[in-house]
Amino acid sequence: MPESPSQSILLERLAESLAGETASATFACGGCIVQSICETSEGVTIAPANPILFYEAKDGQSHKITFPAVAQEIETLSAQCDPASFGVGSEERLDVEYRSAWKLDNTKFATSFHPFDSDIMEVVKHLLFSGAVDLGALEPVVVAQLYKLNAHLLPARDLVLTG
Repeated sequence: MPESPSQSILLERLAESLAGETASATFACGGCIVQSICETSEGVTIAPANPILFYEAKDGQSHKITFPAVAQEIETLSAQCDPASFGVGSEERLDVEYRSAWKLDNTKFATSFHPFDSDIMEVVKHLLFSGAVDLGALEPVVVAQLYKLNAHLLPARDLVLTG
């Protein structure tokens, strides 16, 4: 059985693969969330068809949104968000004229949506590691963790939530 490459060799290969790829890098993917059946040690569960978002308002009150949300719920949520800065090179900027983005830190919200209840993580893995198939124990692992809730106000005044 061939010996597995060391972590440093794998990192070197990754660096070589990514060199010069900044112009063609994929930064986002989209799609629909479909209800799925998940097998757990406790049995079979069905992922929620309508994700729920709980969040804490600036006055300390708790709110709940079941998606799809109505406009008033989204307006109330967006009023509780703080302006979100963005990175330009090594500097952080806050310019709502350039990018109208708002955020809630992960200590201020919780959600019933889990990315492993759908195929989102598989899609992300295939986008990031398109050539890494059938590698057995060396197959890449993608981990998702709750970071913050981002709300982007689009030019048409629609609100897009990301996390």
